[in-house]
Amino acid sequence: MRRGLITGFAGWAVAFVLFRLWGHVLLGSPAAVQLTFLLGGVVTALLAGLLCRLVCQPGKVARFAAGLVIPGLLLDSACVLAFEAVFPTMPVALAAIFGALMLWGYGLILATILLVGDRLVERA
Repeated sequence: MRRGLITGFAGWAVAFVLFRLWGHVLLGSPAAVQLTFLLGGVVTALLAGLLCRLVCQPGKVARFAAGLVIPGLLLDSACVLAFEAVFPTMPVALAAIFGALMLWGYGLILATILLVGDRLVERA
């Protein structure tokens, strides 16, 4: 689980910087939101599988998946509560969309790793 927590925190930090700098572009219009959900979902699932293959130990897939999403779930909850201060380039009205996008991403991470993680780890 420790590997998942460390990797999850690093991933959250990268995503945080991405949204801090370009969140107003990624969520700036309905078309951008749809594209962000679609492409972000695909990229998130692929990265989750790759991280599982590279970092996870055999027999610890579920623990790795939990560790991977826990930092983001906790820290993004705080970000949504303080949205205006944390993401000054985005209007507060985007807080709900941002929260939904984060839940979507964390759900995809869990689903990907729990569904195919054992096979990915065995092949590594």
